[in-house]
Amino acid sequence: MYNPVSTYRVQLHENFTFADLERQLDYLQQLGVTTIYASPTLAATPGSTHGYDGIDPQRINPEIGTLDQLRGLSQQLKARNMGWLQDIVPNHLAYHPANPWISDVLEKGHQSLYANYFDIPGTNELFDGTLMAPFLGQKLADIIKNGELRVAYLHQRLVLQYYDSHFPLAPHTYAQALVSEEQQQADVFTTNVPAALSQWLTQIEGLFSPESSHPVIDGDSQQQVVGNRPVNPKEAAVLWDDARLELAALMADDETVQHYVDTRLAWFNQSADDLHALCEEQHYRLCDGDETRRRINFRRFFTVNGLICLAVERPDVFDHVHHFVRELVADGTLQGLRIDHIDGLFDPTGYLEKLRQTMGDETYIVVEKILEPGEAMPVNWPIQGSSGYDYLALVNNLLTDPTGKEAFTTFYEKLVGNSTAVHDQILSRKAYILYHDMGGELANLYKFFYDQQLATDAELAAVNQTMLLLAIAELLVQCPVYRYYGNQFPLEADEASALRQMLDGVRSRAVELQAPADLLEMIWLTKPQQGDVDYNARALRFYQRCMQFTGPLMAKGVEDTLLYTYFRFIGHNEVGDSAEAFGMNVPHGVSSDFHRAMQERQAKWPLAMNGTSTHDTKRGEDVRARLNVLTALGDEWTTTARRWLDQTAVHRPNYAPDTNDAYFILQTLVGAHPFAGQDEDEFPTRLHEYVTKALQEAKRHTSWTAPNKAYMKATHAYIDHLLDKTSTFWVEFDQFMVRIADFAVINSLAQVLLKFTTPGVPDVYQGCEMHDLSLVDPDNRRPVDYAQRNQLLLALNGPERTQPIRFAPNQAGGPAQPGDLWEKRLSGQTKFWLTHHLLTIRQAQPDFWATADYIPLVVEGTYRDHIMAFARQQNGAGYVTVVPLYLARLCRETGASDPTAISWQDTRVIFPAHRAWTDQLTGTTGGSTTIRDLFGGAFPLAFIRYDID
Repeated sequence: MYNPVSTYRVQLHENFTFADLERQLDYLQQLGVTTIYASPTLAATPGSTHGYDGIDPQRINPEIGTLDQLRGLSQQLKARNMGWLQDIVPNHLAYHPANPWISDVLEKGHQSLYANYFDIPGTNELFDGTLMAPFLGQKLADIIKNGELRVAYLHQRLVLQYYDSHFPLAPHTYAQALVSEEQQQADVFTTNVPAALSQWLTQIEGLFSPESSHPVIDGDSQQQVVGNRPVNPKEAAVLWDDARLELAALMADDETVQHYVDTRLAWFNQSADDLHALCEEQHYRLCDGDETRRRINFRRFFTVNGLICLAVERPDVFDHVHHFVRELVADGTLQGLRIDHIDGLFDPTGYLEKLRQTMGDETYIVVEKILEPGEAMPVNWPIQGSSGYDYLALVNNLLTDPTGKEAFTTFYEKLVGNSTAVHDQILSRKAYILYHDMGGELANLYKFFYDQQLATDAELAAVNQTMLLLAIAELLVQCPVYRYYGNQFPLEADEASALRQMLDGVRSRAVELQAPADLLEMIWLTKPQQGDVDYNARALRFYQRCMQFTGPLMAKGVEDTLLYTYFRFIGHNEVGDSAEAFGMNVPHGVSSDFHRAMQERQAKWPLAMNGTSTHDTKRGEDVRARLNVLTALGDEWTTTARRWLDQTAVHRPNYAPDTNDAYFILQTLVGAHPFAGQDEDEFPTRLHEYVTKALQEAKRHTSWTAPNKAYMKATHAYIDHLLDKTSTFWVEFDQFMVRIADFAVINSLAQVLLKFTTPGVPDVYQGCEMHDLSLVDPDNRRPVDYAQRNQLLLALNGPERTQPIRFAPNQAGGPAQPGDLWEKRLSGQTKFWLTHHLLTIRQAQPDFWATADYIPLVVEGTYRDHIMAFARQQNGAGYVTVVPLYLARLCRETGASDPTAISWQDTRVIFPAHRAWTDQLTGTTGGSTTIRDLFGGAFPLAFIRYDID
């Protein structure tokens, strides 16, 4: 099994290509990185900045490089003892004209070679009708009336062109566009039609016609008749490709044909009736995007119409989608895979078993999986763990002072006049998304329930049909996690128990839902016990289809709605974390939640990824680290926030932004504004763009589909006032930021030390070796200043240096190297050094960090609640990590002037073996385990190496 040791995430796109990455390999190697962790590299829509909108999984994205370049990079990495972890996207592709598979389906319908690749009508039992193409801005009739749609000859085929988008015409409708009805009635394609074109049209007549089209749910090899002989879709596709080339030749070489086609299309496009009739004959139905809120007949990623989902549960689809990646794994180009959106697949467990079989036992595999509080990763998955969202939540809660919960909650509920429990708000937001944006998905599930014939006529007659629909809806809303994974009936005991609880939640919502909830319990939990194999298969299929939609509902209702509306403390409004969370139990004992989680992690998922920032996080890791300081300030923060809101109320005319949004903006400003004396980094512009996105996602006063320009204009004006450095507010804000800066830096460094020394593989998101004060995408995908980082690394490791850099305060008469790291702490250089130092240590001992025991350590003494410590130990050697917690509160309670002036009194760590030790950060040695001696009177952080007899 490949051990990544450490990973460094890079976002590849046209402005950061394979060539750009190659130029940074020396830097990344010297930094200590062991594995490059790359965003999707397969072909994506033109100009894609992230790669999750793939168009062809069979080739490399030409905007970032070539296959030879990728293989060349892999060889260079191997020469450096480094590897490559690749992010892949098996759930969906872009619903885009540049996607050759879906374009082929649009052109040929069910006779396309790729028809069964997608969850669409005829290949997925949820859907029927003509495949929707929901890319119009208005109703089709209005689009045609306004002259926004026309037939054009582009890319060697006839298309329906709508601005920059184009949709292929079905071959059997070419004559409809190129020959008038009168011409067709007079004589087949002869009157006024150039002979060569007439002959060509006769040749393709009947090719991919709707009469020979039929569903291919079972992947059968259907045939159609061309001329006097039947051909299968593959042969028909070859015939059509040849025919298109012939037409292209005619258009290029025969001026008569070209003139006729141009003239004919010009006349044709003037007829709204003809255009509309032509649209009706296609294998797809052009419509506006808003229609998908009420009805939809394809599976999409969340509620994104531009991403259409794949049916990788079908063996032939799986093999084709993964063929290229499998080659790259087999030839050693890739050592690991990160699987995007595992929860979207029909059968995640079955998929991962097939993937492991395909990619081999040596391939490192992790999945993007968001675990809700208390949820565990399925232990039967043949993977190394998750890509790190669960780890982010654990560390974020560890650094949150739980004593601040009451003050924050009371203040916020009074501020907004709403004390509704977060859990109930979650259910409300999920319900809103379901009924407002996913009504089509709900209707499909309801119809599918009846199609599966899971209840008798008498059982159905006893249930109100509207209530049954609402019960299915409420079940989706009640699901407490992204989804469950049962792939056989009867369900295992734990999942069956969870389903019963969900159904009890349905019953609790309304007395009218009792009977339909009872019916669902009977079909899923009672009848499967009878052992009817056919029934169980049908019941399971309905269950799994429901589970495919609980994830999108959770993501859109919570990630993309609640996290932008509930602002008690935005530090926990994070992917993988929970707005309900607010710290964890005091960690000085061995039974703390954090210690238990780390012990389980080491036992079950020792190579799972330790992520603290990703391309999907709502805010950067150092934004959260700084926000966590606020939780340790107690009433000081809430009093300050109240004063600032009052001071600036005059700049919120007509409550725009309202108090809730204003408080969100204040927290964001505190968390993300650059440290004093540092580059402003275009912060005003970035904050404007971020708040715009946040309020659109919130869907309270404005939204993407119904923007409220007046509200946004007032909000931007409010932001501009807050950033006015001549205002009274700014003077106070600046002083407050100076006050919390050191605590923020300490949290940041503690986060780094934890990430590198707890069980798991530490991941550094691009650029986060220095301070990461970014916000949600696209802000967190800005270019990284690698020149600056190269210079810092050279300063640390340059040939003029005779001693290793150590992390310690200035000492009179000492060498010049130790002190300036702390003096430059606000610049991010201290974090940079610590990241580099820990990467190097892990690089030198890869097996130790993968297999060493995790030992929780007891902390004793006066301030034990402010220290968390653990050991990693194996084969006669061990390391102890000691990090401080909630120092802002400790300074306030003890009167210490700053974090480095704290007197730790008798607080000490009980080591697993009391031996002499060496601090890997400062180089100091000792034997005492008091915090005073471990921290050495310097910055409060320790990473101790000790030997065991």
